[in-house]
Amino acid sequence: MTKGRYGGSENRRSPRYDKRFQVLLEYEGKTHEIRTIDISEYGVLIPKRIPPPIGTRVKLTLTIRDEISTFEGVVIRHTKCLVNGVETIGAGIDVSSSEYQEFVKDKILIA
Repeated sequence: MTKGRYGGSENRRSPRYDKRFQVLLEYEGKTHEIRTIDISEYGVLIPKRIPPPIGTRVKLTLTIRDEISTFEGVVIRHTKCLVNGVETIGAGIDVSSSEYQEFVKDKILIA
């Protein structure tokens, strides 16, 4: 078990990559344009001052290396994080589809 950025413990299924990719986040009939804080094979962490409630189903449209793909996910956690040196709230979104895993694995290891 490793320590997180804010001292909490982390249990991870796969490594996180501090990569900034464009995301269109859709939930509750609204679309928000955001950039990832970090990304892994199983989801993303995005900054959101007022994050969607835990358990909210969302649609993510990711752009990585000029390729765009859309996936469904669920908000599984809220956490404090730093974006450009400023503390904010992040929403951890689980995206457990094999299509997402393949899309991200191929892109983040070479991006």
